[in-house]
Amino acid sequence: MRYVGFNECFHDAGIAIIAEDGEIEFATSSERYTKVKYDNILPQELIDLTKEDDEFFFYEDPKLRLERFKDKYDDLDTIDYRLIKGIKVADISNYKKFFNKKLTFKFKHFLDHHKSHAANGFYTRPWESSEDTVIMTMDGVGEFETYTLYNHKLEKLDSWKTPKSVGLVYTGITKDLGLRTMEDEYIVMGLASYGVPVWGEEMYNWFLNVQSGEKTTVDRTWRHKMKSLDFPKQDVAASVQYFAEKVIMDQAKKARRYGSKLIWSGGVAQNIVAASKIRHLFDDMWIPVSPTDAGSALGVAAHYWCQDNNKDRINFEHAYLGHNIDKEINPKQVVDHLLEHRYCGIASGRAEFGPRALGNRSLIADVRYDVKDTVNEIKRRQKYRPFAPAILEEYADKYFEGPMNEYMQYQCKALHDYKSVTHVDGTARVQIVKKDCKSVFRQIIEEFYERTGVPMLLNTSLNIRGRPIVNDQSDAELFEKRYRVKVF
Repeated sequence: MRYVGFNECFHDAGIAIIAEDGEIEFATSSERYTKVKYDNILPQELIDLTKEDDEFFFYEDPKLRLERFKDKYDDLDTIDYRLIKGIKVADISNYKKFFNKKLTFKFKHFLDHHKSHAANGFYTRPWESSEDTVIMTMDGVGEFETYTLYNHKLEKLDSWKTPKSVGLVYTGITKDLGLRTMEDEYIVMGLASYGVPVWGEEMYNWFLNVQSGEKTTVDRTWRHKMKSLDFPKQDVAASVQYFAEKVIMDQAKKARRYGSKLIWSGGVAQNIVAASKIRHLFDDMWIPVSPTDAGSALGVAAHYWCQDNNKDRINFEHAYLGHNIDKEINPKQVVDHLLEHRYCGIASGRAEFGPRALGNRSLIADVRYDVKDTVNEIKRRQKYRPFAPAILEEYADKYFEGPMNEYMQYQCKALHDYKSVTHVDGTARVQIVKKDCKSVFRQIIEEFYERTGVPMLLNTSLNIRGRPIVNDQSDAELFEKRYRVKVF
């Protein structure tokens, strides 16, 4: 029997399949197949990967989700009810397409939304013993909760309920800056480096007085105030980033009292600046490769597999868990092209699970040249947006100082002068490429180092702004043709 975890209906749909022996067979998000960023529906192509004898697990409690929906509608007749294995699930009339019948009539088990986030991190953690481990989750909102703290037995120690939510405030400010909510928050984080947090302390003090469980919108008061003022966008971004970092630090310090090893999951865990600032509090720290709702599909599947097999970890080795482009790449040819043209695309092997391209679906460039504007133009992004360096692990400490890992989840200080991979504040979001990396990317950087003496390349995702990362060979060919970028 295989364990199929899935999420659908609300945001960033995904699916994960764990084999009977605990190996992760497959994990991906819907957007890679539907080509709709953060799509909330599982396409038939992904559903067809399941088998009749699979067991299905859902990433949140649909009954609790229904309770929150009830608060939003005066007329309950606007809500349709569908009976699924004895569970009443909300299906708002405007969203008839939600919950694909082929899957939902099968699922019998689910976890709370935040427990699925926690499970995603806990069961994929790199350290063996679970003792002295504490798990913190943060996002916009699950059924009701917006933040939770668990011990190593996945027993809840603390939580907040909507409207007290760091994620909702950050998302609200993202919207007010004219950006896309639930998508462009990372742009706000990048813009913050250009501004001054003029409102940061005031926002933080305001948030401390928001009561968990109040029936109000958490950001309404602050956003109305903001709109009456006229400050530069970068100062608004800096202020909300300051506020978020300070709240996150408070909760991380609380978590430290319960364990020396932190697992952090949920959408807010993608804030790499905050992650870098709390990292020093702990002996070890793990952020799952896909900490958002799509990753919770893996979390709920892992939870039930571990329960049935009396384990507290699955065999997680790397993030290359998606669609396979079965072709070989010659590193020498890639580097030949880089040395002549300065940038190219890579689309080979299994796609990465999560938001980061780690060498199998990447747009790469020669860091010796200031190619940031060129690559941002290719990707249709704002010119101030930074790019990440990917570096051979044995040289990382020579070029960077501070926290870094193989999944681009931390920010550290650059000790070099390569502007194309250094942000305006002198920092970089580094990808360490280890010797046992499962991607051809390692061989490409090795070849590049052998011929230039530089052990790193610029690495960003092979997509344009607002579109999902390239998934299959036809995507790669279309990208090459449309944007005139050679894709190996």
